[in-house]
Amino acid sequence: MNADRLSILYVEDNEMLRATIVEYLVEELSLPVTPVASAEAALAALAQAHYDVLLTDVSLPGRSGIELGRDALARYPDIHLIISTGHDVSGFVQNMPNTQCLPKPFDLDHIDAVLASVRQSIAERA
Repeated sequence: MNADRLSILYVEDNEMLRATIVEYLVEELSLPVTPVASAEAALAALAQAHYDVLLTDVSLPGRSGIELGRDALARYPDIHLIISTGHDVSGFVQNMPNTQCLPKPFDLDHIDAVLASVRQSIAERA
């Protein structure tokens, strides 16, 4: 795993927000990103490819980002989970390994800071 080149699975049902964040991650940070709109699509993507980071919104159609996060960490314990939400999920985040919160509303600097924290965690484990 290359901490400088994190592969990201991004789960966001808001199409405009998803496109904006993907554009930033790909064009500004040069990170490989796979965007999907639901937890079900994310689980299918996780089964097909390796991702270093699962960045997910909490409020999704069908299964929530919290449920997705639990499933992903159970199946892929090395993945880093970033939960994006305007709700208090501190209890969940504190009790799950490799998990951080990206509070909404956020700006792009917040994404950079959270990804820097993930990179540091990966580097410390290496």
